[in-house]
Formats: sequence, structure tokens, C-alpha cells
Amino acid sequence: MKGYKHYYQHFLNANPHELHFAAHSHHFWPDVTRAAQLQAWDDAARFNDRKWEHLFSEVIPKVQKHIADILNLKSPEMIALAPNTHDLLVRLFSELLLRPKLTVLTTDSEFHSFSRQLHRWEEAHSHLSVTRVKTLSLLELREEFIAQLQEQFSKHQVVFLSQVFFNSGLALTQEELLRLINSAPKETVIIIDGYHGFAALPLDLSSVEGRIFYLGGGYKYAQGGEGVGFMVVPHGAWRPVITGWFAEYAKLSSPRAGEVGYSDDGMAFWGATLDPSGWYRFNATWDLFQEIDLSVEKIHQHIVNLQTVFLDHYQQNPSALAGLTPLFQHPFPLHGHFLTFEARDTSEATLHREKWLKNGVYVDQRGARLRFGFGLYHDRTDIPELFRRLSPR
Repeated sequence: MKGYKHYYQHFLNANPHELHFAAHSHHFWPDVTRAAQLQAWDDAARFNDRKWEHLFSEVIPKVQKHIADILNLKSPEMIALAPNTHDLLVRLFSELLLRPKLTVLTTDSEFHSFSRQLHRWEEAHSHLSVTRVKTLSLLELREEFIAQLQEQFSKHQVVFLSQVFFNSGLALTQEELLRLINSAPKETVIIIDGYHGFAALPLDLSSVEGRIFYLGGGYKYAQGGEGVGFMVVPHGAWRPVITGWFAEYAKLSSPRAGEVGYSDDGMAFWGATLDPSGWYRFNATWDLFQEIDLSVEKIHQHIVNLQTVFLDHYQQNPSALAGLTPLFQHPFPLHGHFLTFEARDTSEATLHREKWLKNGVYVDQRGARLRFGFGLYHDRTDIPELFRRLSPR
């Protein structure tokens, strides 16, 4: 198995005795991002008052182009950027919530940035109603899960759905995702949360470009760190209520007299002044990957190989994870880049995590669930060492 550890020496050397298996939570950054961080500072000094001209002419278009290439999109200008996806969601729903009645179809496994906010909107807006479909049926009843969603489409104005569910790693295949999108009524607003799939699972959105909103970012598998949230925006006369000065930075549409003007592309959802250093790190990472011909397909295959080695060791030594229930199938129909095990309750999961941490193994915990994440900074030699440290003493 080809290794990529030599691109991650700063992070690996900072914690030489720890096995970090939480790449889905915070993937290590490649070494090139350190120079990129410094470049952001140097450019601020060099361009000073003209910094935003440089960012909008050079840095931002490259970010948008990298994202468009990863998703096979033809219109990079329809990609809105923000410090995080929550900012973009709030702007989008500030417009959707103007409707006299708003019905939302989603699942019980959406990430906190949406699920917490949606619960609060439910508290605040009596005209909002939400239906949540359970995702664990994906383990054995994939077709039933798809059918259950499709059956609900005509009853809801908005569909919000993850590509990879953050609390289990269960994932929709590209075929399943596109089938769902294409079976929804044309007037349905479809929002796909791709954060746990972007730059990890190969995905071609070319056939639904201009139809859906797609959310992702640089914090996890895209390896740019904080500050790189994005949303692919379908064409439309979008006028979010929550808005900032960036939304009129580019070419404006033609508002009626007295109306606030908005850009006629993805910038309609931009906010206001922010720290651009994450864009530099993101560009440095994907410039490197282009240079070494490392595609998302190759990244995914590397992770699948690691997960296969992990499962081989798990089958040979199940006592290392005794009492924990795997929430995945093997062979995988398609799965995120982490494997989830469920304890009987949160306190038991916490005991496991604390014990492993004392042995130099870092995994993350979501309630009773423990997630093992795999990254480019792992190779097959890390797996036997992982199980050695997990095994009961």
C-alpha cells in the first residue's frame, strides 16, 4: 500500500506517541499548509489595502475551481464560501422561513450545525413542521429507506439529507443519491450535506448541477482546516434575509427600485469580512494533490484498504472491541471514512475511550458511539499497533 505519511510530518511529530484515529473529526493537515498560512500573512502585508482585490482575483477563484473539480461542476462561480456551513444554512433558511408554511423532510442523523438549529427554528416558528426518517435502517433495509424518503417528497417543500451520516458512517451511494434527487418534485428545495463525504468519497454532481444545494468544507477530509465552508448554489433569484456586503461585491442582478440588490451567482449567499487563511491552506493542499496526481478516487481506495486491514485484525482479535456493536456491513456497499462501534450506553463508551487514550489511541465519541477514522497519514503498519493498544491488558 502506497504511503503518504511523509506529507504530514509536522502533525505526526507533534504527537509522536499517539495513534490518531479521528481523521473524520480533524484530519491532519499536510506540511504544505504551514507555508500557506505564512503566505496569507505575507500577502496581507504586501497587498494591505488591496488585499481583497487579490483574494477575489486570485485566491478565491482557485478555491472554487478546486471544489468544482472535485465534484465535477462546470460553474465555480455558483459556489459560495463562508467560515463554516452553519453561516450558509442560516442565510438560506432566512429566505425559506419567509414562506407562510414550511415543511422539511430530513433524518434523525444530521450533524449538529443543522439538527440543533432546526430544533430551535421549530421552537420559534409555528409554521415550520419537520419529519425525521431513521437512518439505521440503512444497515439492512437500504431500498426501504430510499422508498420511505421518496414517499415523503411530495409532502415537503425542503429536503435536507446527508451524503454520509456523521454518527454512523453509513453512506448513500452516488446512484442512490442521484435517484433521490431526480425523483423529487422540481419545486422541492434539495440540500445535501456532503461534509463527511466531500474529498473522501468520489462524487460526480454534474448531472444535478443547478438543481441542488450541496454543503461541504475543508475542516475534515479536504484538509484545509477551519474557515473553509462552502455551498454549491442552484440557479435562482435568491435573496436571503440575512446578508452581508460580500453579497453585492460581484455583478448584481437588477433589483426593483428600493430593493436590496444581490449577486446573480453563488455570492448571493456570501456574508461579510472573514479570515481568509483557510483558503490558502485549502489551495496548498489541493495544489499538492494535483501535483502528485492524488485524486479523490485514489484517496478513497487508500482508506478502503486500511479499513479492510482493520477488519481483518478485528476478526482475528474481537476481544479488543468486546461488548461493542459494529454499525456497518462488510463488504461495504459504500461507507464513510470511519467505522462506528456502539456501546450499551454513553458511560460505557466513555470508559472505553478513556482507557484507549491512556494507551495512546485517540478516537472520538458521540454519545454511546465510538468512531475510528482513517486518513492519508495512516498506513497498514498502524493497524496492528492500534489493536495491540486496544487489547485488554
